[in-house]
Amino acid sequence: MPPRPAVSAHRGGSERAAPATWAAYEDALRSGAEYVEIDVRRTADGVFVVHHDARAGGTGPPVAALTRARLDALTGRPVPVVDDVLALIAGRLVAHLDLKETGHERELMDRAVTLLGADGCVATSLEDRSVAIVAGAFPGVRTLLSLGRDGREVGRRRLVATRLSELLPLRRVRACGAHGVAVHQRLARATVLREAARNGLFTMVWTVNDDAPLRAFLADPRVDILVTDRPRRAVELRDAVPARRP
Repeated sequence: MPPRPAVSAHRGGSERAAPATWAAYEDALRSGAEYVEIDVRRTADGVFVVHHDARAGGTGPPVAALTRARLDALTGRPVPVVDDVLALIAGRLVAHLDLKETGHERELMDRAVTLLGADGCVATSLEDRSVAIVAGAFPGVRTLLSLGRDGREVGRRRLVATRLSELLPLRRVRACGAHGVAVHQRLARATVLREAARNGLFTMVWTVNDDAPLRAFLADPRVDILVTDRPRRAVELRDAVPARRP
């Protein structure tokens, strides 16, 4: 029986390498994690790259307006190409693909499924329409609606409604066809794990790094995947947790 919850190395982990670098993804293979998280954006010349922020370096030009070579130059290091990372982990880790943009879902997931198989990848997105596209086109891929949108991106007027839709997400989950939710740890504690358990949803909790919450979520039978920057520590703590009741 596979360990539960599974551990996902957030951006490859940052215990022994800078996150979202090639070295981090190589280290994820040795960390003991079962999954690895990969933030996906597309450059102007059509390359899927591992990059969290919409802008180069967080404050530079939009990644979507840059070639891959220009992105590397502005970032000051080679930005990993998604296809290369998928080839690296194929057959060894499950890819947690966090879709940061809309409009390229089918192209990205077709590549991922070709390289890894439908059971070799999980897709997450904050955007309901992206989840719906992936769920409809790739029914064999586990697809999760992300909950925990940055309030700065929403604005004050929409923030209350957005948080309510995240705290009680079942309507959105059903509408977009998601298999479950990928939820920020604060929302998970508040209501979402309870709602997910009541409705048989697959759950991923992000991004948990401190020992106390790591222990708590690792011992919680409602959690299927735990996302952390410290995959080695999470695996160590999980090994020390008594077997959980289903």
